[in-house]
Amino acid sequence: MADRISSLPDTLLCHILSFLPTIESVATSVLSKRWRPLWRSVPSLHFNDQIYWQYGETYYRFVQLVYTVMLRRDVTRPIERFNLECVSCLCDPSVIDTWLIATIHGKVKHLSLLLPSDLNLPCCILTSTTLVDLKLKGLTLNSRVSSVDLPSLKTLHLRKVHFVEPRLLLQILSACPLLEDLLIRSLHVTNNFSSDEHLERMPKLVKADISNASIDVQMATFYNVEFLRTQVGSDFFSDNKHTFLNLTHMELIFRFRFNVLGRLINLLHECPNLQILVVDEGNLFVKTSSDVSYPQFVPKCLSTQLKRCCVKKYGGQESELRFARYVLQNARVLYSMTIYSISSSNSGERLQMIKKLSSCPRISARCELLFE
Repeated sequence: MADRISSLPDTLLCHILSFLPTIESVATSVLSKRWRPLWRSVPSLHFNDQIYWQYGETYYRFVQLVYTVMLRRDVTRPIERFNLECVSCLCDPSVIDTWLIATIHGKVKHLSLLLPSDLNLPCCILTSTTLVDLKLKGLTLNSRVSSVDLPSLKTLHLRKVHFVEPRLLLQILSACPLLEDLLIRSLHVTNNFSSDEHLERMPKLVKADISNASIDVQMATFYNVEFLRTQVGSDFFSDNKHTFLNLTHMELIFRFRFNVLGRLINLLHECPNLQILVVDEGNLFVKTSSDVSYPQFVPKCLSTQLKRCCVKKYGGQESELRFARYVLQNARVLYSMTIYSISSSNSGERLQMIKKLSSCPRISARCELLFE
């Protein structure tokens, strides 16, 4: 039987190998002379110490593998992707620094790191001119960073990253003029942000997802985004002088009790093309008297654009019911209104919620009310 795979050109074979963990792409070198040198030209490197242990090898062999690949790969070919997941307590910070420095010198474009929280990120990563995509989980960014310059970076994801000084986060974001995709989750900051420290406006940003970040976020920061998922604090609605023409998907996570309904309706007025709205922590709406009136206008997005609305942690308060009723009465092209009740509600309370919500008139004939 003919070996059709081996007859493929080197570039295509290397592309196929780039989807495998590096330990497996290296293993293909034993297949034949044709395959022996190919792994050295694979543009994507994936190292995971946990996967290596599944092969019954020692941690030393994992370290040896990474060193071998970094030293023997074809240095004339830039590193397209470098993924490193190293969570063992045996990992040596100086060794990891050596790997990452070599990766930056290899002109890496996509860098993804999952490392222990007590490891510091090498400063050279924050001055890479070739990085397009940087994803960090775990590890620490200390304050001993002299400069930050990421002129090509378009995607930045930070999960469970520890910042010793909050100003470094702001410094990083201000050094990414082309940033389009920003995700910040479960950020840990040793020292709190000062009252004058806020995220700067990012004109190229298309997608923003910020939660559990211990930072105050202002809506004006994201005036150009299409997708927004963010926590709502006391400063969120302040300094809003923009119309969010590009925003089509918005998820708001409320952090504490305050009278939000009027502000939320006013915000919707500034989002004329919004199609999806998710209100999380809905039970944090303050109780309001039934005679409190909504603004006289109906936001354009409600009457012409909104297709899906979702309220999470719905507790059945009057303010929550009035918000749901307001949307159902004014959203002319709404496809679905989905309600997620709070986990502490019993079956009787949920039944009452369903009855009240079901009695609300719907201006959209196609609207489906879903209760989870």
